[in-house]
Amino acid sequence: MYNGLEVKLLAITPDSENLVEKAGRLCYASGDKQGTNENWISARVKQGHESLIEHASATFYIKASRALTHELVRHRIASYSQRSQRYVRELQADYITPPEFEDKNSEAAKIFHESMSAAWSSYRKLLDAGMKPEIARYVLPNACMTEIICTWNFREIRHILKLRTSPAALPEIREVAHKIADIMKEQAPKVFGDL
Repeated sequence: MYNGLEVKLLAITPDSENLVEKAGRLCYASGDKQGTNENWISARVKQGHESLIEHASATFYIKASRALTHELVRHRIASYSQRSQRYVRELQADYITPPEFEDKNSEAAKIFHESMSAAWSSYRKLLDAGMKPEIARYVLPNACMTEIICTWNFREIRHILKLRTSPAALPEIREVAHKIADIMKEQAPKVFGDL
């Protein structure tokens, strides 16, 4: 578990599954059958007809490390707004500690926490020396805590979940992806129930 990690659903297309079915039914000229088959949407998704789920979207607030957000923003069918290190001073040493460093008595944990302390000390010294935050931030680590708001359509969320829940994914992003999957399975089970 990553301490400090947060994932919250901020907004979702109202009545999203109804909208998705309406879009799909249009494709098949079967609008008169809308709502008659509980499995209709999941069957279309299983067939690979995912363009219809692009009509619905969800917006999430995520608090995580910059290492995670650097990977997350690679998913380009999206809108992102991230806390700025250019304009916001990072005066508090707020960072994600990977579970591998939770045992504070281990040598690796000591090295990690000393590195974090040194990075923020250097950052403050650079600010005190007159450097702008946009320049001083170069000494801050990827573990630095950040906040981001992400809006994705349902198709992109499915794509993200397939890639980022894989055992090969960064453990932190895998945890975020599982939280998003849990939320979306509850919000739109006909679209996300198979994941």
